[in-house]
Amino acid sequence: MKKFLCASALAVAVVASPALAQDGSLSSTSSSAEVDISTTIPKLVRISGLQDITLTASATDLANTSGAYNRGQTFCVYSNDTMAGLYKLSVNGQAGAELNTGEAKYALSGPEGQTLSFALWTSDVAANAYAGGTATPGVAKSFKTTSGGQARTTTLNCNGTENASMNVRFSNSRILAAVAGTYTGTLTFVVEAL
Repeated sequence: MKKFLCASALAVAVVASPALAQDGSLSSTSSSAEVDISTTIPKLVRISGLQDITLTASATDLANTSGAYNRGQTFCVYSNDTMAGLYKLSVNGQAGAELNTGEAKYALSGPEGQTLSFALWTSDVAANAYAGGTATPGVAKSFKTTSGGQARTTTLNCNGTENASMNVRFSNSRILAAVAGTYTGTLTFVVEAL
């Protein structure tokens, strides 16, 4: 089974302390004192909502040898780094052979030491997985949660309205050239504050 795992960097520090508190004066009617309150909110990021992908290609799906087999999904990225919700996304996984020029390459491991290469696109626009271009294994790309006119999410799960997307593409010719059997691998999506 192809697994897409997610990881995120998270650090929390909230500080509330009196800075220049002033004592009140002794009085027979009333006394007042002042206390300043401050807090520091760190940059926070979180990725959620990715699901495992299982590809099941049939002979009909692969009849066009110049075609491709695609699977995509949307997911959520929370970031409080500026009002734009800035973050970096990198995807780690087994490197594969080059596909078409400019297409990043990842691979699944299969029987008899064989691999099956595929391309991966990642985007900070939920409605367009191709907007961000192909992802290169381990290379971080800068994104923002507000791309494509999306509102910056203020909840950790995007209130069920995802703001990022991904797509994997296997060329039919590579699938046809592969030895029969099960091919598996793991992609680790990592989001970081800028």
